[in-house]
Amino acid sequence: MVEPTPVPALNLPDFAVSLVWVSFSYSGWNAAVYVGGEVQNPERNLPRALLWGTGLVTGLYLALNAVFVFSAPMSQLAGKLDVGRLAAEAIGGRNWGIAASALVALALLTSVSSLTMAGPRVSARMASEGNLPRWLACAGGPPRAAIVLQSAIALFLVWTTAYEQLLTFIGFTLGLSAAATVFGLMVLRRREGERLPIPGWPWVPALFILANLAITAFTIARRPWESLAGVGTLALGWLAWYASPARHPSRPIPPV
Repeated sequence: MVEPTPVPALNLPDFAVSLVWVSFSYSGWNAAVYVGGEVQNPERNLPRALLWGTGLVTGLYLALNAVFVFSAPMSQLAGKLDVGRLAAEAIGGRNWGIAASALVALALLTSVSSLTMAGPRVSARMASEGNLPRWLACAGGPPRAAIVLQSAIALFLVWTTAYEQLLTFIGFTLGLSAAATVFGLMVLRRREGERLPIPGWPWVPALFILANLAITAFTIARRPWESLAGVGTLALGWLAWYASPARHPSRPIPPV
């Protein structure tokens, strides 16, 4: 009779930090909004894209992780980055592991492609509204300057930072941004009243903010340097916004 593998006790701070990495897996759920200006009938199609996309990604994510967990011993997966390859090798041997690695590489390429489409358009839009330097804006066509800037920043981070540190920094920053966005939505709801319907009001947004703040506190305690870099990035963005012409209506915004 095979003895079951003992399950280690839950370490709450480390578990909270791991949620930063998990939440990063869902960070593209809102990407459809970034190209909303190019979507036909956005009032109807954007909510459907968000709901169906998020539901599909959630289902695939949970199913894939179930395969990882039950296909190979936990001792082989713990602390490893290439869990997809290890799990595939445990199921079908070396050739399956190679195929899984190729599939993961393809998935990463598609993710980079989608972010290359969405991210620079956000920067260009912010520049056209006076929140970023005007040279990032574009009057028409692809936002070439914003694409070059985003690519340069991404390459710098990849070349100078370890994978786990980079993942923690990005996930931490995105978590704070999401919490700030939901807080702004709550402020807007208090201002607009029932004219702005929010599903689950007020418990769902409040619970989301509290959960994000708890994860943030544990991440600061466990990963102070990555957290400091995330807070510094947000502070730099706030300073740029505070000094932007959009913050001061008396300053004219130059045309694109």
